[in-house]
Amino acid sequence: MAELSGHVAIVTGAGRGLGRAVSERLAAMGAAVVLASRNAPELDDVAKAIKRAGGKALAQTADIADERQVQELVLATERWVGPATILVNNAGMVDPMVPLARSNAALWLRSVAINVGGTYLATRAALPGMLDRGYGRIVTISSGAANRPSAGWTAYAAGKAAVVQMMRSLALELDGTGVTANAFNPGYMDTEMQERIRRTSTADFPRSDEYRAAEREGKLKDPKEPARGVAYLVLPSTQRNGEHLEWADDALRGEMERTVPA
Repeated sequence: MAELSGHVAIVTGAGRGLGRAVSERLAAMGAAVVLASRNAPELDDVAKAIKRAGGKALAQTADIADERQVQELVLATERWVGPATILVNNAGMVDPMVPLARSNAALWLRSVAINVGGTYLATRAALPGMLDRGYGRIVTISSGAANRPSAGWTAYAAGKAAVVQMMRSLALELDGTGVTANAFNPGYMDTEMQERIRRTSTADFPRSDEYRAAEREGKLKDPKEPARGVAYLVLPSTQRNGEHLEWADDALRGEMERTVPA
């Protein structure tokens, strides 16, 4: 399975959960993968796992909300193996989960800085190299929160709605360039972020009961499943652009099944 041989991928939030699953999947498909997050030990663990499996990986610690660190991430990628042809904007934070009137302003703004600002900074840094080469695939991880209002989740919902519209608007700018930009909602997954949501009281986040029920009912997916959806979207043969796609979409999964083996 070498559909991405010769490609270079940057994956943010790559140390755990969906970011790790996406990184391992892209590496297994032949891409050289640059792993980015603030947690160096986690990144090293992922890089070692990819290398043991015969893949190529570089761990690069970076705060995705810091412009200088994001620029260094892209430069480190170019020095290691060349300009990125794939960018997966996966880094994000789920907090604060509390009514806006009781929210901490610094934490609320930090959420927007990571979920929206980090997506902007990483995309802005990687995009020139893609445009120069006339090819690139950008996938930003979305959420059902982009479309569904949730009490106690004003920062996260605002951030996810914002990045969906960012990708849709960017796609218009990229039309005809060979570079595509899409948003992807992976749905419920068995991750540490889900654990954080389940630990939150219903007084702060009324939907936490819904997430606890999803775990009890076995509705949480292994992140490796939706990682295949991301892999499908970054394939050279996938020409989708400016879409907000969901793992729950049967048509999307059908296309993925035909192109990305389990």
